[in-house]
Amino acid sequence: MLLRPGGLSRERIEAVLGAALARPPMEAESDDGQPLAPGMLASHYAPRAAVRLRAQEVAPGEALLAFGPERLPGVEVAAAVMNLSPTADLDEAAANLFGYLRELDAKRPRAIAVMPIPEQGLGEAINDRLRRAAVAR
Repeated sequence: MLLRPGGLSRERIEAVLGAALARPPMEAESDDGQPLAPGMLASHYAPRAAVRLRAQEVAPGEALLAFGPERLPGVEVAAAVMNLSPTADLDEAAANLFGYLRELDAKRPRAIAVMPIPEQGLGEAINDRLRRAAVAR
């Protein structure tokens, strides 16, 4: 079971093992009620601003965490824009994720809209962290 996706993609681990890995529930706990791995709480890495995932447009007052070369409708009214990787490189996006979230949050936007990130390779780990950042607190 892959407890928490990270810097080594699920696909690479499965290729070495020659078997598929099970996916744990979002809040996997051990028998004593403790998370099975660091960062497995439902809300983790959360900025102060609300995080809106899979954004297809940007609303006034929102910051945009972009990915790839696509330009979303409403970007001209965004409070701030940072692109995890203009070339849609998942390694670059993973390296920029937390710093960019902190920088956008420091601008005190109404919310942070996040463009869709593919679920393959390191995208699985990036999306895991983003889903945890988006959990209502």
